[in-house]
Amino acid sequence: MLHEKVLARVAAGTGTFVDFSGTWINELGSQMTISQTNDVVQGTYQSAVSSGGSQTSGSLLGYVDGDLISFVVHWEQFQAITAWVGQLEPANLQQLNTLWQMTSQVAPGEEWASINAGADSFTKQ
Repeated sequence: MLHEKVLARVAAGTGTFVDFSGTWINELGSQMTISQTNDVVQGTYQSAVSSGGSQTSGSLLGYVDGDLISFVVHWEQFQAITAWVGQLEPANLQQLNTLWQMTSQVAPGEEWASINAGADSFTKQ
């Protein structure tokens, strides 16, 4: 478990509290609205793009630790789930840089096509 070995190199404890609550917009015009209670975030994600060319939405649930965030969106209109991890820019706490992976249902034998990955930058509104 390589990812667990990485834990040996991370700082102990938790980060200074940062409130991620609010509306965030990414470079594609997608919008997420987050409310935060302690280290738990929840809300909605409105994607500006989908396979049908129209907007789609999903419920959002995740965690924060200082300026770090991780959240998952379960899409309402698709059999797909997307997970993001990211960190606020140190010089600009209104800018969130993330990496994402989306998994979706595929036909048997097409499992390699079931996971897509990318990056998003969000700006707090």
